[in-house]
Amino acid sequence: MTGRRVDRAAVVLGAAALLGSLFAFSTGGPAPVDLIHVRGAGLIVIVAMGVLAVLGGMLRRRVLVIVAGAGLALAAVIQLLQTGQPVNWLGGDGSTLAFMGGLGIGLLAVSLARRSDTTATDGKAHQ
Repeated sequence: MTGRRVDRAAVVLGAAALLGSLFAFSTGGPAPVDLIHVRGAGLIVIVAMGVLAVLGGMLRRRVLVIVAGAGLALAAVIQLLQTGQPVNWLGGDGSTLAFMGGLGIGLLAVSLARRSDTTATDGKAHQ
């Protein structure tokens, strides 16, 4: 059962990435509306890794979730190094960094968590 919970968590985190990509359609309005700046290549990375995480969770493929988490974490590091610099490949800022970093670390934590196949009724591990 724990394996299914972990897979559901990967699907939810991937869906959060996909929903967060909708901030690309914000017009840069007031601060309460424009929470995350998602632009350019950062949008492509977030959508691609979100789709990969959802597929990994639905297909119960841990490696896909690891790749999605590592991709988002790497993108966050790249954004960190380029924030405030003339070259900004992902076109983001601190909000983009936090969004990608949080999702990446969350996906890595979920995908690297130990999976046991216990049931709630007997509490014994099935092998």
